[in-house]
Amino acid sequence: MTGQTVIWNGKATKMRSPELSVAVVSSENDIAAVKDIFRAFLDFMPIDFGFQGIDAEMARFPDGYEFLLLAKLSGQPIGAVALKRHTPEICEMKRLFVLTDIQGTGAGRALCDLLITEATSRGFKTMLLDSLRRLESAGKLYQKLGFQEIAPYNINPEEDVYYMSRAL
Repeated sequence: MTGQTVIWNGKATKMRSPELSVAVVSSENDIAAVKDIFRAFLDFMPIDFGFQGIDAEMARFPDGYEFLLLAKLSGQPIGAVALKRHTPEICEMKRLFVLTDIQGTGAGRALCDLLITEATSRGFKTMLLDSLRRLESAGKLYQKLGFQEIAPYNINPEEDVYYMSRAL
């Protein structure tokens, strides 16, 4: 696939596919698509999200999130991520996921780049995230984006969970 550079809020992002787009969600159809992708994420992950109150979260979706981003390839939803507010200056990246058969298109990086840009433009100063060490490619992406490991900021029973932060 040939790549192209896309500009979001003055930040250039190299995409591996010219058919790839990422945008802040505004329509009911796109909200439903993000919810479907998050359900695919929950199915993909080898853990029980009950400790996070996932059933209640999905029942009130998208309430609780500052905003959602949706990645599409040739117009079809393939990935999503959400931003959660902790304080007026601290936010958290939540549920970054690209459908497994579509990974490698640059969608994960594009979702992260726009999430960071949008969070910064909304006045956040710090972004947090948690992940699992077994998700090696995600960890490598977060490091490339400037995230660094920090002490835990929530309770997670998974043995290989780790926490990261970066200044915005």
